[in-house]
Amino acid sequence: MPYLVEKKLSVVIPCYNEESNILELYARLSKAFQEITPQYEFIFVDNNSHDNTRGILRELAQKDNCVKVILFARNYGISQHGISAGTEYASGEAVIWMEADLQDSPEIIAEFVKKWQEGYDVVYGVRARLTGTLLSRFFRKLFYRSFHKLSYLDIPFDAGDFSLLDRKVVTAFNAMPERVRLVRGMRAWLGFRHTGIPYERKERRRGATSNSSFSKNFWWAKKFIFSFSEAPFAFITRVAVWLVVLLPFVIAALLMLAYLKTISWFAALVSAAAACILVLQTTALSFLGESISIIFDEVKQRPKYVIEEKINF
Repeated sequence: MPYLVEKKLSVVIPCYNEESNILELYARLSKAFQEITPQYEFIFVDNNSHDNTRGILRELAQKDNCVKVILFARNYGISQHGISAGTEYASGEAVIWMEADLQDSPEIIAEFVKKWQEGYDVVYGVRARLTGTLLSRFFRKLFYRSFHKLSYLDIPFDAGDFSLLDRKVVTAFNAMPERVRLVRGMRAWLGFRHTGIPYERKERRRGATSNSSFSKNFWWAKKFIFSFSEAPFAFITRVAVWLVVLLPFVIAALLMLAYLKTISWFAALVSAAAACILVLQTTALSFLGESISIIFDEVKQRPKYVIEEKINF
């Protein structure tokens, strides 16, 4: 049977408490790659799961040398560090990123490879329909469109981490040293020739997502904005400029009110001005605090992740 390519491909799969999905994912990946290439590796990166995910991965690695496993020494939150670690150790001519929850269908990878053969360096999946509750879909759509206007990056709407990266893109990605890892933003920042493929993202059938809470999604969104947008600081600058412009008029109004002895209005204006300044200061400090927190993580120069064990490498 002819293959799509004869080159080696790597699939990087971050995992956290996915014991109910791993075996089906492995079976579907193995079947899909029977038509794609004879040379491949599946790199599972476990984010310190608390269920039997590690046990299942060890068994798969014993049976199949194409299965490689990276075990983190602790949990690093969202899957970005898992993707980064797997990509660093991947040896394929192209690397595919996908989640372990079966929402991203392994059968779509063949379409990614075809586009790669056409000369595209990055091929990403574009979700034709968002999953989740009505409220979560609304906020996700709102975030992507707002970020598109705020950021200096051109990130496609509704494009997740599910993607294929050519080796030269992988080399450039691995050279990026930041500790706050937001891989789809980093992927967009790198550039190269890219294209998207619409696909139907499935609902999670088994297990619980680790990114379902509002607080985690809010953390992810604000890190994304402050890592890849200058809009918060531009906003502070614009407001400061307008305050300087309006200040003479405010002073004139206050002097006029004082002259007319309308003390109550004067007190109201002073209170309003004080409230505006307080809100501006608080907003500015919050923006600066978020940026300083990112700088603080970077200057400590700690490892991006700590690996407890590697299997089949």
